[in-house]
Amino acid sequence: MAVRLILLGLPLVTAACALTLPFGGGDDPRDAPVIAVVESPGADVIRPRARAADTPTLPQETPTSTVPAPQADGFVGETLAGLGAPGEAGNWLVTGLVERTRPGRVVTESGQSVSLELRPSGAQPGAGSQISLAAMQTLGLNLAQLAPLRVYVD
Repeated sequence: MAVRLILLGLPLVTAACALTLPFGGGDDPRDAPVIAVVESPGADVIRPRARAADTPTLPQETPTSTVPAPQADGFVGETLAGLGAPGEAGNWLVTGLVERTRPGRVVTESGQSVSLELRPSGAQPGAGSQISLAAMQTLGLNLAQLAPLRVYVD
């Protein structure tokens, strides 16, 4: 008899647990209350994450060419370069400062210079560059550090 009462009462208990209670309940994030935060300018406030439905969609802008035009002396910009693929032979620099492969040169802070092939990386100009092992050795650069370089096109 007690087993029958437990089995008959089980659906009622299960249904009651599915109700939204103050300590939990529904799992749908859309059921969460919307909280408005009022802050004064300059206040240190931690903002809650917005739900995807609450985030406005901004129009997409088409990026303009961010590759700088060479100056009269061929200077296109400065970059921080690290060691590129060590197994790839030759003197080269993969950089966002050029849009196409072309001859050029780089100059270190100490004035050392090497002619090399400038290859486009497709990244933004300030994203950094990769330089060949041969070029780093010619310039006397530390292989384990980033090197500031001035980049020129020929």
